[in-house]
Amino acid sequence: MATRKPTSFDARFPAERATAPDALEETSESAWQRFLALQEAPGADFERTQAQSGRLAFDPTRPMEPQADRDAASGTGPVTLDDVMVLARRNNRACPVPAQWAAFHRLLPTQALQGRVLVAPPPLQNAEWPATSPISKRLRLRDQIEWAARTGALQVAHDFLAALPEDQWHHLGQ
Repeated sequence: MATRKPTSFDARFPAERATAPDALEETSESAWQRFLALQEAPGADFERTQAQSGRLAFDPTRPMEPQADRDAASGTGPVTLDDVMVLARRNNRACPVPAQWAAFHRLLPTQALQGRVLVAPPPLQNAEWPATSPISKRLRLRDQIEWAARTGALQVAHDFLAALPEDQWHHLGQ
């Protein structure tokens, strides 16, 4: 059985991905000359060509606003799960501070299913707080927001979280 000669694209170690060839950087005078020739080539001055033809290829641009901000500003459309999640994660937020989180939990409705009463996932208790990572806290808040969406309380959840001042939030990295 013939073996092939390894190339620079092959992995060097069994668990390594194949590598791309190294980039070649040319710093010679001929490279500079090729660069200048490309700038002078026909069609290199696209904007001038478009202006001379009397038509613009594109409309002037403006910064785009996120859809949730446009809807909230215009007051159109109901609040979506994505809107509330964006609000809850703004400024690297993890969850409300414990007292506010307990108040948020009290706003969430219960749900009856097959004769049982189901409640929203509870916030972390004071004993759990120091031992729980900020990302786990964020995931628990996400569970509660999803609960609010399933039980029809998404607008209430949004209004409560939107009213919280920034110092009433626990942030990732704290």
